[in-house]
Amino acid sequence: MVDFNQKIICLITDFGLKGQHYIASMKAVILSINYSIRIIDFSHHINPHSIIEASYVLKTTYKYFPEGTVFIIVVDPGVGSSREVLVLKTTSNHYFIGPNNGIFSVFFTDKIAECRVIQNEIFFNKPISPTFHGRDIMAPIGAHLLSGIPLEEFGPIFNLEKLVKLNDFYKIDNEENAITCSIQYVDSFGNGITNIPMISNKIQNNILTLYESTNISVKIKEKIFEGLFTSHYENVPIGSILFLVGSTGFLELSINQGNASKKLDFNVGDIIELKL
Repeated sequence: MVDFNQKIICLITDFGLKGQHYIASMKAVILSINYSIRIIDFSHHINPHSIIEASYVLKTTYKYFPEGTVFIIVVDPGVGSSREVLVLKTTSNHYFIGPNNGIFSVFFTDKIAECRVIQNEIFFNKPISPTFHGRDIMAPIGAHLLSGIPLEEFGPIFNLEKLVKLNDFYKIDNEENAITCSIQYVDSFGNGITNIPMISNKIQNNILTLYESTNISVKIKEKIFEGLFTSHYENVPIGSILFLVGSTGFLELSINQGNASKKLDFNVGDIIELKL
């Protein structure tokens, strides 16, 4: 059951500064249905159409919110197409509303308690714009959910085997101590967050361990750079390349007091190769 005492909706969009009126209209729809809902601007600065970025910020942050929180994700380059709009509940009792375009591949099927295709137009904002499902479908569904409408009222069960998966390449060659991975996020400092999951200095679900001051070479667009694995930035000289475990638990590629993304020329979605 949703904790109706919380009534929190988090909005994630790629609307940016010039899209504040789009965000305002979503909030207006939500509040017109239930004015007691607390709306949090999770992020509106996802790079345009970047499903990879949206998926990253979602999977690394949602668990810190109270049970019953509803997340509405409007990063939807396929808006108006035949892609489904889904509402799902995880085993952690969090709720998510968004398009079936890869955003929800952050959840393994054993973390999804229930997933439905949103089809019941009774709950939609009318008229429905073919280019703004965030306002006319997702926002009202979130508000109605937090007003006590059960998931089954919104549409039929969705087959999780049809959940679109992200193409975030990740492969480990233990014999060669080599990892091919992708950049899933670049922060404002230019740090590149890879999709290599870490537990302390160990690669999750693998035998490879990174020790302090281990040398790592990285191949980016046919260029090779050298850096050190370390626990924090000051362990290497200013301007040096380093690898460390970031606060979200993934291996990051950085430059001490520099912008790694600009200097090494990588962006979200790029495939890079590491050699330990």
